[in-house]
Amino acid sequence: MESKRFAMEEVTERLGVTARTLHYYEEIGLLAGVERTAGGHRLYSEEIVLELEHILRLKNVLGCSLQEIRSILEAERQLTEIRHFYQLAETSEEGRGELLSRASELLGQQIRLIDDKVRGMLEMKERFERRLSRVNEIRGGGSSKSNGE
Repeated sequence: MESKRFAMEEVTERLGVTARTLHYYEEIGLLAGVERTAGGHRLYSEEIVLELEHILRLKNVLGCSLQEIRSILEAERQLTEIRHFYQLAETSEEGRGELLSRASELLGQQIRLIDDKVRGMLEMKERFERRLSRVNEIRGGGSSKSNGE
């Protein structure tokens, strides 16, 4: 059964991004396999739309750069490949062990990236909390002098 395809306008509306963003992600290789109609219009499969949602979460929630997103997507592709080879009946126990080691390494890298992002967000939050505290102290103390920030 053929899965539904979405026109660019449907995707931009669904995801809240511009057509230029979609074009750019395709140009730099974040998106692959975008189909074209005979007239050259892009058609997006549900799978590609889900991948776009994932890219946008990485960008908007974690604040990942496009290079970091590219690395994450590549690691996820490698993990899918590892899973495939692991499940093959002819893969030896030694081969499976090597695959699991590689998967562990890739997942550890992704967790470290997320930890770094979370740590940076927490540091930023703490700085804002300190500033808020100083502002509230000044407000409560009736002082009108500036704190220099």
